[in-house]
Amino acid sequence: MKNLVLMTFIVAPLAMADPFQPKNIPAESQWHLHGDLTGLRKTNTGGFLLDQIRKGEADTIIDIETLFGFDLLEDLTDITLFGTGKADEIAITLSGEFARAQLEEVIVQADGYNSTTYGTTKIHSWKDNDRTQHAGFHDNNTVIISQKKGLLKLALDVLAGKTPGLKADLTPPSEEPVVVAYANIQKIKIPLDEGSHIIRKADSILITLAEKQNRLVANMVIKTGSEKMAKRMMHALAGLVSLSELADKNIEGLDILHSGQTSGKIMTMTMSLPAANAFALISKLK
Repeated sequence: MKNLVLMTFIVAPLAMADPFQPKNIPAESQWHLHGDLTGLRKTNTGGFLLDQIRKGEADTIIDIETLFGFDLLEDLTDITLFGTGKADEIAITLSGEFARAQLEEVIVQADGYNSTTYGTTKIHSWKDNDRTQHAGFHDNNTVIISQKKGLLKLALDVLAGKTPGLKADLTPPSEEPVVVAYANIQKIKIPLDEGSHIIRKADSILITLAEKQNRLVANMVIKTGSEKMAKRMMHALAGLVSLSELADKNIEGLDILHSGQTSGKIMTMTMSLPAANAFALISKLK
C-alpha cells in the first residue's frame, strides 16, 4: 500500500513549458499525462529532482545530446503521453528546442527505415527491438511518436486544428500544476495488482502536482457512480495514508498533510509534504 502513496509524490514528476492544454490531446483519448518541464524546473522539488537525474545519468544525457543534438533536461519544454486505454495504443508528444534536422537524420539511419506522407507531413517509420515505431513533426519544435500510425495521424490532425481535442471543461484542481494526469478508469485495462481494486471503483481520476509554499502538493478529483461510493473512496484513501504511516517510519516522518471532501458523486482530496522531505525521499529511492 505504501507504494501507492509514494507513486503520487515521486513517480509522476519523473514523467514531465507550456501549461496544460486539453485541446492539444485527441478527444478519443481515455487517459493522458502532461508534464510541464519548464514549470518543473522553477520548483524546488523539480530542480532537485532534475539535478539528481543529471548527476546519476550524466553519461547517458551527454550521449543523447551528442546523438540527437539537444539536452534532454534543459531543451525539452513539454512531454505529453496519451492513449486509448489499450496497452499498445499510446502516443507521446515532445516539445522543445531541439535540432529537428539532426533528429531526423538519426531516425533515417535506424533499422528498417521507410517513410510515407500524410498531407504535407512526412511520417518516419523504423524498427526498434522488432517493434515498428512512427514519428511525425507538427513543426520544428514538436514531434509525435507512436507504435500506431493511426494514433499518430490523429494527434497531428488535433494539433493542426483539423480534429477536435479534449474540451476545456477539464479544469485542473490546482493553480499552475507541473503535472496533470487523467484516466477514464472504466475504459482502461488496468493490471491486477496492489491497490487496483480501489482504483477500479472510480469512474475517472484527475491528479495534479504543484509546489506551493515549499510543499509538494497533490490534488485529486475522483468521480464515482454514487454518493456512497464517493465517501467510501475518501475514507479509503485517508486510511491508506494512515496505514502507510503506521507501517513505515520513513513515511511517518514525511509530514504528509491530507484533507478530503465529497460533493455528490465526486470526491476531492489534497495531500502535501514539505519539499525538503521530498528531497530526502528521492535520495533514498536512487
